[in-house]
Formats: sequence, structure tokens, C-alpha cells
Amino acid sequence: MPIRSAGALPSRLLPIQGKPHRTESLLLLKIIPLAALTGVGMLSTDLYLPALPHLAQTLATDVPTVQATVSVYIIVFALSQLAWGWIADRLGMRNTLVAGIALQIAAGIACALAGSVYWLIFFRAVQGIGAGAATVVVPVLLRRRFTDAEAVRAISWVGIAESVIPAIAPVAGAAILLVASWRATFWVVALLALMLLPFVIWLVPAKQALHEPGEPVNYRLLLRNRAFVRDALIYGLTFGALVTFVASAPHLVEVWLGHGPGMFALMQVFGVSSFILAASRGSAGVQRFGVHKMMQAGGYAQLLAVTGLLVLGLADVRSATLMIGFWAIFCAGLGLRGPATMTRALSVPHSMTSLASGFLMFLALFLSGVGTQLAGFFLSYGMYPVALLMLVMIVGSLYLQRGGEAQVVIEGVVD
Repeated sequence: MPIRSAGALPSRLLPIQGKPHRTESLLLLKIIPLAALTGVGMLSTDLYLPALPHLAQTLATDVPTVQATVSVYIIVFALSQLAWGWIADRLGMRNTLVAGIALQIAAGIACALAGSVYWLIFFRAVQGIGAGAATVVVPVLLRRRFTDAEAVRAISWVGIAESVIPAIAPVAGAAILLVASWRATFWVVALLALMLLPFVIWLVPAKQALHEPGEPVNYRLLLRNRAFVRDALIYGLTFGALVTFVASAPHLVEVWLGHGPGMFALMQVFGVSSFILAASRGSAGVQRFGVHKMMQAGGYAQLLAVTGLLVLGLADVRSATLMIGFWAIFCAGLGLRGPATMTRALSVPHSMTSLASGFLMFLALFLSGVGTQLAGFFLSYGMYPVALLMLVMIVGSLYLQRGGEAQVVIEGVVD
């Protein structure tokens, strides 16, 4: 069975030692600012979503052009993952994060001051580039700092932040619009990014050798690592199934179920809550059962959920209660599976972790876009085409996972 080694940890990144309750407090103290940093990138879109209808009026443009302020951000954000992985390998983790934060701050201010929708689209693209730095670097930092179970817990907190923000940010954005214009949402994002800068300087080592001088490090070598490619595909397919449903759900709720937007919000609350509950317990499961077992448990939960959604669609059972129930099971499965999969995917030699993180997130976003676009062609047929597409993704990920039970030697710990 193949053995993968992550190499030795730098002294400043060694796991925290001490009493359990103190260890947990220090762990959260170091995780939360980094999790918030990835959340700011999502917040820059979710916070101003309620303002989109107003943009067409205030900037004298049409709805499709306004929508481009969202789609351009997502496209550039996805592509930037590959670039930031390469940049982090050369500039180091702290410099890369500082550069990303600086871009977010400058672009946020520019978006707030934009005089036309075309300038807004341009600065949103710059903002997307800046946001990409954190989603590449933060998982690498967490994976290097902690042992397996701690890394799963740390990455779970990042996932929790990334799941909670889409649920609460539109509500906060709507509240901002009651007292200010859409421009205020960009000022808020820029201010939050600025507030996180001191934490980055404090938490991230200034000098960190990612690899030996002259050691070859590139995507070609990374993609020759079959174990990494397998785990990246598992994570990408799992994430893609999630986004495919989330993007399709508003239409399904309104047209197929015949409910208003409130039902979609309720569905998100149950989904986010079940994800948080499962993700918060994921590290304990890894300690007891191992990474592969947690990935299996989460995968089978997701298989059960998408099979249930497919049955609802084929039988034309338009039950909001059952749909929300199966969605909650799916999100719980993701809470168990997602952080464990990312942790194992990033168990590559240290010289490759930044490139691995960049490619992992790029693949997840790319497969999410493909799934969302394919589902859009068949939404008029109701639930079953969306559920069938999700089922293909989950079955594919489980098939890949079938060959993934291997000994993994990481920081002297055998899984």
C-alpha cells in the first residue's frame, strides 16, 4: 500500500501542546482569524446580493450586465487559485496573504467608488484575484500546523465559516441597505480585510522554506501524484454536487414545490446547521476511526440523501419536508467528508502543498460550474435531473474513494 509523507513541520508550526482545554482554546484562537480570512472573500459577494436590483437603476444599466459583477468575480476567483499556488511557492505564505489582503482592500474601496458598472466589473475581478490567496494558503497553513485530527478540526472551522456566511450575509446586506447604499457593503468588506491583516502578520511565519533550493516544483510533477489527483477529484465532485443543488434550489423551491423564497432560506438554515454539527464532530471521528472511515461515512450519507432526492423527483413527490430532510443529510455527510478529504489531499510533500491547495480549489470550483450549468438546462423537468446529476457526482467520488484506503504517514502519525 502506498505511503505518503508530508515532511517535517517547521518549529513555529508544530502542534500546540498542553492541557486539553487550553489546547482547544489556543487552537480556536489561531484558527478563527484564518477562517474569517477565507470568509471575507465570500462575504464580498454574498453581502451585496440584495443590492443587485438597485445597481441596474443607480448605474443606469441592465440586469445581465449587473449579473456580470457576480459571474466575473467567480470566474476570476476560480482561475486565480492556480496562480496563487504558484505565487505562494515563491513569495511564501505571509507575503502571499498580505498581497491578497491588499488587493481585497484596494479593490473593495474602488468598487465602493466606482462610477460605472464597467469599472465595477473590473474592480470585482481584481477583488476576486485578491480573495483567491486565502483559499489557497489557509488550508496549507492549517495542514502544516496540525496533526491529522487537529487539521480536520481546523479545516472544519474554515468550512463552517464558508457555510454560515452565505446564509447570514444576504440578511446583513439587506439590513445595510436600510440605512445606506450598496456602496456601503464594499466599505464593510474592505474594513474587515484591513482588520484581519494584523492577525496574518502574527500567525503566519515571516520566513518559511517551502522546499530546498533548486528542487523542482511544478504542476506537472504534482499531477503525477495519483493519490493527490484521486483525492482532489473526490473533493471536487463532492463540492460540485453541493453547489449544483444550491444553485438549482431557488428555482426548484419556487417552480417545482410552489413555495416562496422563505422556504429556500429555511432549507439553507437546516443544511448549514447539519453541516456545522457534523463538521464540529469530524475531528473526533478521525481520531477514533481514521480519515478514510470518515470519508466513507460522509460519502454513504450523501449517497442516501441524493438517492432520496432522486426518488422524490421520479415519483413527483413535491414535499418540502422530505426535500429539506434529505438536504440536511447531504450537508451532514459533507461535514464529515469534506474536511477529511481536504486533509488527506494536502498530505503531499511540503514542497507541493501550495500548488496542491491551488489545484484542489480550482478543480472544486470548476466542477461546481460545470454541474450548475448542466443542471440549468434541465430545471424545467423538476427535481430528478438535478438529483441524477448529483448522484453521478457522488457515485463517481465513492468509486474513486474505493481505491483510496492506504497507509498515510504524516508527521510521524500513521492513519
